[in-house]
Amino acid sequence: MMPVVAAAPALLPALNALPTAAAVAALCVAVVAEIVLVPAVLLPGGTVTLLAGALIGAGRPALAVAVPVIVAVVAGDQLAFFSGAALTGWWRRRRPRRAEQQQPARRGRTAAWLTASMPSVAGGAGMRYRSFAARILVMRVPWLAAALSAGILAAHSLARIGHVAGIAGLVASGVVLTVLLVAHHRPGAVREVARRTMTMMRRLSTTIM
Repeated sequence: MMPVVAAAPALLPALNALPTAAAVAALCVAVVAEIVLVPAVLLPGGTVTLLAGALIGAGRPALAVAVPVIVAVVAGDQLAFFSGAALTGWWRRRRPRRAEQQQPARRGRTAAWLTASMPSVAGGAGMRYRSFAARILVMRVPWLAAALSAGILAAHSLARIGHVAGIAGLVASGVVLTVLLVAHHRPGAVREVARRTMTMMRRLSTTIM
């Protein structure tokens, strides 16, 4: 994510040189890739969504940019969820003994919200799709509004896009934390999700090796 943020001032002029349809198509592919390939980040896809907002701020039609990017973000979440579930299922079939030894962890409400904010991890952790879909949608709505708005505000000062990306990340994280606090508060939830995330990453590393 950080290399993309650093390159943002150069990426926006390149996108502006393209027709709107081509620029939006590139952003949609990029945001899906970012969501699927960055498994352990809260609400991934912020960098590309910020660029989409900057494209709107540079004068492109708001609906022509925002609607396809929003659809791509939602689709990326679903793809990441099912990819995580498929990968974990494949790992369990390949190593059934290890899978049987692992005990399912209890998931409180707060932990469920945190897990849902990482689509690949949610799928790999065995979260029910209905639970995931409802939670990710609630979190994505204000997150998308914040990221697109930050990009629009940064469009007229390309040198500040990297700085605004950091602010957008903080805003997105704040949105997630606010939702979690409203939903429920459990002191051990963060430790539980951290443990589940580490378990998922160990499974991935074992699979690759």
